[in-house]
Formats: sequence, C-alpha cells, structure tokens
Amino acid sequence: MAANAQKGITGLWVFESASEVPTGYTLVHSRLNMNEKGKGRYLAYMREEGAALTNLVLHLAWAQPSRVYQAEQSALNLNEGSPGAGGGHAVPFYLAYTTEAEEGDSEIIDIDVIKATDSPEKGWERIPFNLNSSVAGATPLNLAYLRS
Repeated sequence: MAANAQKGITGLWVFESASEVPTGYTLVHSRLNMNEKGKGRYLAYMREEGAALTNLVLHLAWAQPSRVYQAEQSALNLNEGSPGAGGGHAVPFYLAYTTEAEEGDSEIIDIDVIKATDSPEKGWERIPFNLNSSVAGATPLNLAYLRS
C-alpha cells in the first residue's frame, strides 16, 4: 500500500510479551524488546476510526507530559526491572503521544523500534533518545516513525 494511502495510527500499547498482543493491535515490525535487561516491553499499535497520532514523546516518570499528550494506554514503565548504569535501578520513563498537530505535522502511519546504530529507512524520523540510556549493558534502541 502506498504510504500516502495508509490509515494513520490511532493508539499505542506496550505489552510484557510479544504473544500478548490482542486482535486489533499490530506488533511493531522489529519485535525488539524495548527493555532487554528487565521486564519485557513490546510496542504495538492500532489503526481505527478517529484522530491519528501526530507526535510522540518519551518522558521521565516524575515529569508530567503537557496537557495535549496522553500516556500510552497501558502506561508501563519502559525500564521496569532493569539494572541502572550506576548499580541501582534504571531511570523510569514512559511513552506519550498526541493527536493534536502543530504547524507542518502530519499523521503517523507507521512506527518501529530500531537499534540506535541503524539508520532509519528513507522518510522515517528517529526520536534521538536511547530507550536503554540508563540500563547497564543494554543495546541502544530508538523509536522511529513514518508520517503520511
């Protein structure tokens, strides 16, 4: 299907196991565990009627996302159970998104988890935040997305 004809992503959910993804959700292409040193964290998305996502943000547990962003529906700490780089626990953080567009934003039509050392495919944007930034010995990962 051509990218400009693809329906936008309307919801995200994080699961502890890739086998937990229910009907209506699609596991991201890479099937990479976003939290390889702790509890499983697999990202899935939904396409249904309604406003599509336009922007994503990763935020620390103690910081509040802006009023236009909402936490992904399951609101799981993406670093839960991971050992921190300094010997304690990894810094907790969460994924949030919005359907409100700023000037020039278009809907997000695909999303993936990629290794930070990999280049995103043509047209894809990378969120330059290592999902394992505070996890000792973990593979550096980023979220990447494609707009319509």
